[in-house]
Amino acid sequence: MVEIREATAEDKDSAVRLMWKAFSVTDKLEDLKKEEWVDFWNQPEKEDWAFVAVDGKKIVANFCFFASEKNIIRGRPVRFAGVWAVATEPSYRRQGLITKLFEKTFPLMRERRCVLSILDPFSRPFYEKYGYALAEQRAKHILKHEHLKSVNPPSDLSIRELDDTSEITKLLEIEQSMTRFGSRFFTIESSFKEMINGSHYYLIERKQEPVGACKFWFSKGEKGEDAVKIAVGACRYKYDDILPAIVQLVQNHAVNCEEITWWTDVEVPIRHFIKDIHSAQTHLIGSMMMRVIDFTNYCSSINLKPDATEEVLIELKDKHCDWNSGIYKLIPDNGNLIVESSEATPEIKLSEFQLSQIIAGLTPVTQLRDFGEIICSKETASKLESIFYPDRFIAYQRF
Repeated sequence: MVEIREATAEDKDSAVRLMWKAFSVTDKLEDLKKEEWVDFWNQPEKEDWAFVAVDGKKIVANFCFFASEKNIIRGRPVRFAGVWAVATEPSYRRQGLITKLFEKTFPLMRERRCVLSILDPFSRPFYEKYGYALAEQRAKHILKHEHLKSVNPPSDLSIRELDDTSEITKLLEIEQSMTRFGSRFFTIESSFKEMINGSHYYLIERKQEPVGACKFWFSKGEKGEDAVKIAVGACRYKYDDILPAIVQLVQNHAVNCEEITWWTDVEVPIRHFIKDIHSAQTHLIGSMMMRVIDFTNYCSSINLKPDATEEVLIELKDKHCDWNSGIYKLIPDNGNLIVESSEATPEIKLSEFQLSQIIAGLTPVTQLRDFGEIICSKETASKLESIFYPDRFIAYQRF
């Protein structure tokens, strides 16, 4: 009989072997064991927990989550549970083991004060069954050096390559400024260190103020032995006039590259720096999903905009986190959201997945109504949209 329980140190080798078979079977197991993420597995003292399904002494399914407040979500830090390393032994799939692991861990996430959960799915429909909805949108631009316009960045900027991990606070300061575009999960210290130690991470400063950053990765191209491709990421800037300096930095690095792949927030207007918009390929992408773990505490954690003034009555039925189920009156109060239990007739009935669609903010609530994703009046949709306003979520930390 398969047992669901919290992992122990003795489970690690078996669990890593399982994840190797699930995610990286073409790599060598011994090489996988040296990767940094393996060290994060089951470190409760660092708020990173692992849970397993065990058949005898064999680990047949794995499920990890960590708690974090390194974010700004809807205007405030929100404590969330990040789900990762979900894997099942192939011969044990379709036996409901992941469902049992969610049933085990959802209450523990709540117990550990996580009001929200996020994850990077291998399959969106799979996680929609557990109430997660798509929350993230990013852009990927594929272009060539000759597609970029000439630019004239400000003359008062200095640019230098980082080689000192003690300057991580400067990078985080710039990254946090990007919340002007919406919610963000910020890069953790170990990932900053890895990027700095990997070279080609540049800091832009103005009179000693950190104002921009950009990271480059190089790989072999396809057109001969000396061909190179370049990837551009961690593209962040405090002020709009810094972006031309980043564009020039990309131009300088990509002179002899056959292709540029540039990852950005959707709001970063790369189109202004491309000669012919048809010459480049731009893809809207994003995979991070989220769902509420503790509805009432989530509502009290977020910040509302000034135009949110009207109350709305909702009924929520959450079959996986049944403590969320009930009828609630949502009351905007000077930038805060008060939640009261009610016995009145609700204006809208929501499943846990529909609630996640609303709070994720990727699609405006009025559009969800027009698309038939939720059923309510236009007035109710408008009131909900003023509370849960459109807000793209970006996870710079890919886990």
